[in-house]
Amino acid sequence: MDEFRDSVWELTLAGETRGWLTTSITVMRSFPFFWDKQENMWSQMHWLDGEHEFPEEDYAPGWYTVEELREGHFVTDDPRNGQETSFTATRVTGTERDQLWNQLNHGVIR
Repeated sequence: MDEFRDSVWELTLAGETRGWLTTSITVMRSFPFFWDKQENMWSQMHWLDGEHEFPEEDYAPGWYTVEELREGHFVTDDPRNGQETSFTATRVTGTERDQLWNQLNHGVIR
């Protein structure tokens, strides 16, 4: 799960950047055994026009968002046409990741 800890994913459609997905990993305690810890992932969409969606949670056993990103895509509603769309997802690294992480402000809704 390390590749999803405080990560930024560039989302493109037909080679055009449409936005970014930020991801972070947290630990939660699961029912019925609250002493058992389980990791979960929070992801948040940040569109090119500056709109930020509410964070969404992903966790075992499904790990739906994790699997999509590992396969190189992310499916969500495109705000340009309101239709479910599969975007190409590429993990951003290095100084570009650092700048985007600070700029996008993961977990905050504006």
